[in-house]
Amino acid sequence: MLKRLEHAPTLYQALYALVRLCRSESSQLNIGIREGRDSIFLYTRYPMKDWPGYTSSQAYQLAVYIDLVRHYLGRSWMPEEIGIESPIAPRVIHEHYPDCRVLAGQQFGYISVPRSRLHSTPVGVDSQNTESSPLVRADNFDYVDTARAVIQAYLADGYPSARKTASLLDTSERSLFRVLADKGISYQTLVDEVRFDAAKKLLQEQELPRDEIASCLGFTDPANFSRMFRRIGGLSPREFRKSIQTSVRDKLAIRPTIAVVH
Repeated sequence: MLKRLEHAPTLYQALYALVRLCRSESSQLNIGIREGRDSIFLYTRYPMKDWPGYTSSQAYQLAVYIDLVRHYLGRSWMPEEIGIESPIAPRVIHEHYPDCRVLAGQQFGYISVPRSRLHSTPVGVDSQNTESSPLVRADNFDYVDTARAVIQAYLADGYPSARKTASLLDTSERSLFRVLADKGISYQTLVDEVRFDAAKKLLQEQELPRDEIASCLGFTDPANFSRMFRRIGGLSPREFRKSIQTSVRDKLAIRPTIAVVH
């Protein structure tokens, strides 16, 4: 399952892809997402409450979802809150997630994911590494890297059409789509990834207003830029910038002080 979801550009997109995948492949699995102000909740209702193992089965199911989130947030990540339908939370969930708040007897099982982390990309993936790369293919620069670099180079001109990208790669649209599909990624997903990464960098490193950032990314309407950012990252550009500032303040607050001995 992870192989089918790991190409999502952000955790937010991966969670919604998980829901679509589960719903399409299992009519009995009731899974969805509820969005709150500060967190979103990936939930599931267990349909077989009279079956043996019911009290622990949902805990293992939620553990699979936690593993997906950890692919984006790191192996040490734990949800702040876990909900379980069973009236008594199974011991296994306390053993595996000792620092989590576990609420038993809930309407559905769920894990909470902070909205400020939904923009995260897969751990170990540095999608910014194409920023200064040449557009020619090198030994360590594969087809997707090349397509990504081409798209990034022409972002300011507007939406980078598949026809234009294929032409710059000296190939056909059909061949472009086929090669990307063989690597488990669609052209639209690739464009989303490049646009979103470029937007995050501008929002994080520069104090440009939203309108100028939108223009740099080829959007004629700043509102369309904001909608794109929220669709992919699960929060608005303003909320993203605020989350980055909060993270920096938190890191500074926990920085150890060094006593100077005279």
